[in-house]
Parts: sequence; structure tokens; C-alpha cells
Amino acid sequence: MAEILIVGKGGFGDWFPLLAIGQALRQRGHRVRAAAEAHHASACAQAGLEFHAVGQGAPPGPGEPDSAWAAARGMLQATLSPQGLAAEVQALRPLAEGAELLLGNQLAYAGSLVRRLLGKPWVFCAASPLAIPSRLDAPLWPYLQPAQQVAARLGLPQSGFVGLARLGTRMLMRPQAALRRELGLPAAGHPRFEAMYSEQLNLLPVSPLLAPPQADWPAHTRVTGYTWFEPDFLGDEAQARALREFAQAGTAPVVFALGGSLRVRPGSFYERAVQACRHLGRRAILVAGRQLHAGLPSGQDVALSGYLPYSRVFGLGAAVVHSGGIGAIGWGLRAAVPQLLVPAEWDQFDNARRARRAGVARVLARRDWQAPDLARALGELLEDQALRARCAQAAGVLRAEDGAAAACEAVEQLLAPR
Repeated sequence: MAEILIVGKGGFGDWFPLLAIGQALRQRGHRVRAAAEAHHASACAQAGLEFHAVGQGAPPGPGEPDSAWAAARGMLQATLSPQGLAAEVQALRPLAEGAELLLGNQLAYAGSLVRRLLGKPWVFCAASPLAIPSRLDAPLWPYLQPAQQVAARLGLPQSGFVGLARLGTRMLMRPQAALRRELGLPAAGHPRFEAMYSEQLNLLPVSPLLAPPQADWPAHTRVTGYTWFEPDFLGDEAQARALREFAQAGTAPVVFALGGSLRVRPGSFYERAVQACRHLGRRAILVAGRQLHAGLPSGQDVALSGYLPYSRVFGLGAAVVHSGGIGAIGWGLRAAVPQLLVPAEWDQFDNARRARRAGVARVLARRDWQAPDLARALGELLEDQALRARCAQAAGVLRAEDGAAAACEAVEQLLAPR
């Protein structure tokens, strides 16, 4: 059995695929350790992984400025700080020396550097398809997507935007390239893409329904299907039971569960959401941090919930409205529930594009987040029987996926003696 070190950064959506794979590897007899930010200790404990705190990043808090730019700046500072990266490399190196293999996600820049310093096998695990962009299936990029939508209306190709995104991220990561040179490491391509990829195994733990393999992806890339990790440390059974009772007490509600920075900075979205539901004669479940509950709408037609595993929440609704995280889309599909996606940042635009292309979700642009537009979009979604049928068909496909097992098999093939 092998000793494996998992290295990752980011939010729960970035970490849950790694945790599912790590848990499965441990159950197959491997010793698995996790190097992560301190706020992931509970998740690693649930997965049974030996935890080592590395890095200073943390999720944005509710007291930070209420703006998308502030959120983006905070995340970039946490993930791209050259001083922080150098400290992470120093902390990771002794942890990695005894490992036979390193497994990291798209924010594990330090892990990618350490594996080259030590010559260790490296497995790259992309949390979403945007981490492995293809010119043959050009993604929607944050900040570029408004121009991409204009180009699409004009019939212009999308592939050129891949080059623009690569140029912009390369400029942002010049300090990381400088650190690589200081460490005596040769250039290995774009620091956000090729330098992160593995020459041996790249994993994309998403359903092929949403991310069909592309011919221009890096070699040895495998789409495993979803890796279903349920965060039992979130919420409790009493809270889940209260939501079930609310859902069963009347017509099926609409579930609203914002993600990303909107999770802690929803603005007036939930107020508009409840207005839209009341216009349609629908009840609502609002999933939000408990620190936000005092400012959210209330009434007999509204249930407030703290964070619970999506498997316990999404199936309660006639529809689910969320930000378009790739994991949330997967849980919505598994529950066979129609989804209205309201993307706002990062990979959410591209994830939403994929779900809409698969015919299993509708997408509402931010300019249309007023109550009347929400009501119209929800009404159309709830009446779309063809979409509901496609969701039911997709649910059967996704429930059969075991991405963690597929990833473990690929990792063990890599570890097997030649």
C-alpha cells in the first residue's frame, strides 16, 4: 500500500472531489494525508485523513466589503501571493518527502512546485472543467464572458478567448514564475495550466454528460464521473428533519442555495427570490449561513436553513436555484430536479453553459435578477416538462457514476510496479 499526500486549496467545492478520492484510497488500504488550510480540518476528519494545516488562505467572511471586486481581490491575494506560496512550499516539502505520490487540485500551486523539486509522481485533479480548457469546446471565462456572449451573437468563434484568458492569467502569475526560477526549476509552460498538469494522470471528477473528453486536452486526462462526497459535518439531523416536514406540509417549495461569494454576500437576492415565489404561489427554502438569517425574509411560506449536504436539500424542491457550482449541478441532477442557474463569478458561467447545453438547466443572467424576471424564469422552468424528463434521465446516469472508484483505479495503475 502507498503513502499519498493530498494538497489542495480553495472552498468546499474545490476540496470535496479530493476528499472523496482520499477517503476511497484510505478505504483501499493506502495511507493518505492531507495538506490544507485550517478551515478544512473537519472535512478531512470526516474522510479519515491525517490532516496538516498549510497555507493562510480562508473563505471570504461576511464582514468583508460587499462587492464582487473585493471578493475577487481577496481570493487572488490568498491564492497568488508569492510570499505565501514560498512559505507553503517550505511547509509542504518535509510532508512530501515520504510520499510516494502527490495529488493536488488547480489551486495547489505549492504542491506542483514541490513535486518537481522532489521528483515525485503527481496527479492533477481539476475541480471543474474550466481548469482544463479546450479550444475545441471553448469555455466561458470570468470577466471575458460578456464579450464572449457578444461574439456568439455575431457568429464569431470562441476559441480566441482561450488565448486571451491564458495571457491574462500568465500576467497575474509572473511572481509565481519568478519563484520557480529562484527554486532552480525549469519553465514548464503556463503556470496556471501546463505547469499544473501531470505528465502521468489528470483527473476531471465530473460527469461526461457535462464534460465530454476533448482531443486537445493534456495527455492522460480521465473524466471519472462525479465523486459523491457528502459533508456530514454540515448541519444536523434535526435541521434536515425540519426541512422535510416543511416540504411535505404543502406544495413542493423552490430551494435557493447561492454559492461562491454570494454565499456570504447575497445582497437582496433572497428578498427578490421570496417575492418571485409568492408571485407564483410557491413556498421557498433559503439555504444560507446562520449569521445571515436575521436579515432574510420570513413567514409561513419560507423555511430558513443553515448549510446541509445538498443530497438532503435539493430533493425537497420542485426546482433548485443556485450559482452554478459544478458540484451543485451534479447534486441537482442526481436529485432529478430542474435547476435555474444564476452564475456570478469564476467557473460558474462555464458550468452553467454546460448544464444548459445538456438541456438540464436554465440560466438567468445577473441583469435579470429582479423579482419579476426571477418569477418569469421560475415559472417557465417549472412548466418545462421536456427539461424535467431530461433531468430524470440524467439522474439515472449520474447515480451510477462512481468517480472516486474510477480515480482510485487510475491512481493505483500509476503506482503499480512496471
